[in-house]
Amino acid sequence: MRGGAVFLAFFLLFTLASLAVPVPLFPGNIIHALTGLPVDAYAPLVSALTNGVTYGLVVWLVFFVVTRRLDESGVSDYKGKKEHGQRVRKRTVKR
Repeated sequence: MRGGAVFLAFFLLFTLASLAVPVPLFPGNIIHALTGLPVDAYAPLVSALTNGVTYGLVVWLVFFVVTRRLDESGVSDYKGKKEHGQRVRKRTVKR
């Protein structure tokens, strides 16, 4: 759920930034050359959507890997303490 929100936020951020700033970014600017599409009124929109999807996926992937590593380290610490008979404190949320 959080991963979807991260992807959506960065997709919108990079798409709108690509539309607002007329500077060609890497994946969007080569789409027209690779596909042979004519550069017309739709070129900035296709470029912006390509940039949004590409950079949104990159940020989502980084988020996914980092949260996976953090979750694994938290679980391994919990299991290690439980196996050695140490007292395991529950996490509480302060309000």
